[in-house]
Amino acid sequence: MGIAVVSTIVVAAIGCLSGGGGQVRGLSVGYGTENTAAVIAKVGKPDSVDNSNPAPPRWIDKNKTFDPANQNQVDNETILIFQKDASGKFKSTQVTFG
Repeated sequence: MGIAVVSTIVVAAIGCLSGGGGQVRGLSVGYGTENTAAVIAKVGKPDSVDNSNPAPPRWIDKNKTFDPANQNQVDNETILIFQKDASGKFKSTQVTFG
């Protein structure tokens, strides 16, 4: 790999991390079947929890993900929506970006 290519990759990676939004959207989507404890272990506690409708609870993170298909634009919100599974434990079933 040439020096110019390596430099471009390094600059792009630093640019993704410096403005917030340090995680690619796809990683959040990958938590689609994780329980709450597993999600906390991977990304930490959410910035806030929307309990206005407790079924389903919604975890909201601010400026933690970015969209590589849209020039790495940082998402204002990443919302994980949880539902109870057959055993009665909450699992992440949907992720939305805004």
